[in-house]
Amino acid sequence: MKRVLISQALIAALGYVALLFFAAPNHANSYLWGSLTILLSFSMMGLGYGLIFRKKLVALGISLIVFKYAILGIIIFTLVKLDWFSSIWFAMGVASFILSAIYYAISEALREERENGGRTPPV
Repeated sequence: MKRVLISQALIAALGYVALLFFAAPNHANSYLWGSLTILLSFSMMGLGYGLIFRKKLVALGISLIVFKYAILGIIIFTLVKLDWFSSIWFAMGVASFILSAIYYAISEALREERENGGRTPPV
């Protein structure tokens, strides 16, 4: 989970810097908020699932997951009302998590290949 969050933070930073150079600052800010929103969402999800599966604190984990959506709703509701907010670039920031997921899938496949000595594991 840490690799996914670190890669998402790097993608958010790189996308923000690229948009500052090639697009308007409002677009860059909207992208950054979208990227950080999905980063916050997944970090809270990881924390909640960690409480559920590792420590067996089901009620606390479920309440954290439910509370996460209230926080995200407030953040998005507040952002939409701002003058500089661009919804398309916010959505692009949220969609940037796809790149982090692809990175994670490739790195896990390479790690398994190294562990198995290049052989396909038995099914």
